[in-house]
Amino acid sequence: MKNDRDLASEIVDRAAIGDVEGANLLLNKAILQKTETTFRAHSVKYLVALFCLTVICLGIDALDGHIIDHL
Repeated sequence: MKNDRDLASEIVDRAAIGDVEGANLLLNKAILQKTETTFRAHSVKYLVALFCLTVICLGIDALDGHIIDHL
């Protein structure tokens, strides 16, 4: 697997020799891979936070049902 620097060098090399379409394809592929990874990392954090809030709300409701009704 290539690191970011190697991938950037390959994109620049392709553009320098005139293969602009190939460089664009590599750039699009790199961007898609980065955004998918970032989305997964953020979505896990939000899913854990949502789960924790749900557990807290259910715990409050189990202890005293009137509190959750006022929220």
